[in-house]
Amino acid sequence: MSSIPLTQNDIIFAIIGASVLFIIFRFVSVIIRLLVTRTSEMRFNPDQLDQVLLNCYTSFPIENLDFNGRTFARGTPIRITTTRKTTIEGQFIGTNQAELLCLMTDTSIIAQEIGTILEIQAM
Repeated sequence: MSSIPLTQNDIIFAIIGASVLFIIFRFVSVIIRLLVTRTSEMRFNPDQLDQVLLNCYTSFPIENLDFNGRTFARGTPIRITTTRKTTIEGQFIGTNQAELLCLMTDTSIIAQEIGTILEIQAM
């Protein structure tokens, strides 16, 4: 095996190439982290609450949720615990065919994937 001598230009080019690859990797990892976020929130204006709730009822038409042998009906105050150990309290709005649960907290309306929920408790 023969060794090839590296010039100063080769070393500088390698440093620049590694830096560019690192920046690209960091950018892609930040984008992926943002896209993987499981919880999506929609802030609402209290004056528009009726329209927002109508949209939620349309988007989440299934009124009952069966979870681990317990049934929760629309309007029930619930507390959910997610796989990330996040606890969310609010009023159950409904579910949909995409396996999303919708609940209204004091400040937000949240859609959460049912597959990421560990526990649901009635309050």
